[in-house]
Amino acid sequence: MPRKAHTKSRYGCDNCRRRRVKCDEQGPPCNNCVLRRLHDCKYSRVLPANILSSARPPSHDANSQQSTSVSPVPAIASAGVSPAASVSLNPRPLNELELMLHFTTETFQSLCISDAETVTWQKLVPRLALDHRYLLHGIFSLASLHLATTTADPARMRLYVDTGLEYHSKSLEPFRVALDNLSPENCDAVFAESVVTAAICLALPQLTSGPENEGAMINNVVTAFQLLQGVKKILFIGRGWIKLKLFVKGDFWSDVSTDLDEDTQSAFDQLSVLNDQIELSRENVLQSRHGRHREIIKHLRHCFMKFQCSPDPAPVLAWLGAVDNDFVDNVQRRSPLSLLVLAHWGVLLAELNDKRWWAHNAGRALVDEILGILDTGNLSWEACLGWVRRKMGLHQKLVNRASSKNETILS
Repeated sequence: MPRKAHTKSRYGCDNCRRRRVKCDEQGPPCNNCVLRRLHDCKYSRVLPANILSSARPPSHDANSQQSTSVSPVPAIASAGVSPAASVSLNPRPLNELELMLHFTTETFQSLCISDAETVTWQKLVPRLALDHRYLLHGIFSLASLHLATTTADPARMRLYVDTGLEYHSKSLEPFRVALDNLSPENCDAVFAESVVTAAICLALPQLTSGPENEGAMINNVVTAFQLLQGVKKILFIGRGWIKLKLFVKGDFWSDVSTDLDEDTQSAFDQLSVLNDQIELSRENVLQSRHGRHREIIKHLRHCFMKFQCSPDPAPVLAWLGAVDNDFVDNVQRRSPLSLLVLAHWGVLLAELNDKRWWAHNAGRALVDEILGILDTGNLSWEACLGWVRRKMGLHQKLVNRASSKNETILS
């Protein structure tokens, strides 16, 4: 009996084949290498010309109901069988059901800011995802990453992380298209996916750590910045379109009837003074940048006060959506003052460390990256950086390191 023809991928890039994950064969670089920021995407096996056209997936609308080509969570080996031998590359709808089940029973809770949002995240958003493929992929990605944090088996964790990466990669381009084409029909899905994507961006660096991911925390926060701009667009041009009740506790940016603790208030005063000093030391053409930083610092101070009243993700994520594109560009260019402001937000993010799995250790990782870049030696800067180090528990680490160095010199 002749062997049945099948469409198993044999022409993926070398990186994907080495890691045994499904390659989209669209490179170089392929989506997986782009997402992992790998610069050596190569194809040792060349796709034959006679099947090249059939290997390319047909394009379709971002909200299409066509089935996804993303590989679901591969089956895990049973006892006595190696994990690699048990990986199935064929689609298994049951595994997508596993991801949706996990999202609707476990993962959704990490996105709620109150019990009032339970129905929204557990029922309404998954139902909405059936009509918006990028949201469905976002849900699958976040659920898969969540599952990765629940297992102690390295092989199983790797499979869930790779699946989460693949679904995340699949969701990004159609989501960006939706962001550029907001309408009453898609604004709820865009709003929900903005929050889901922010959680994914904060979780990923902690699950994909390695030498090839240097700078991943700052870069992923930049991605979250960019994608959360959709929330700002909705609030400006389509607030009346939104039907989902998400992050609603009155007018977020209205005045808060509380004061910051003395230490935090002093830190923001020092940050504002530093911003003023930089304005005076530069040409007038840079005053507009100073003004933007002043507003961004003001917004961040407000988010700290909001978090003090209600310690949930809303004040943390709200600031990401409030900053402007110029600030994001400055972060990408590693502008020192912008990074310093971002480090202060990292302190706020760290407050979610034990409250949301996707934020676990993210604040510390972000601050660590920034402190590795900022080495000014300036007393005004050191006053601001000292507060950040102290809040993150890094101040004592420096003291211990200096003490150890002195003991070595004296011995």
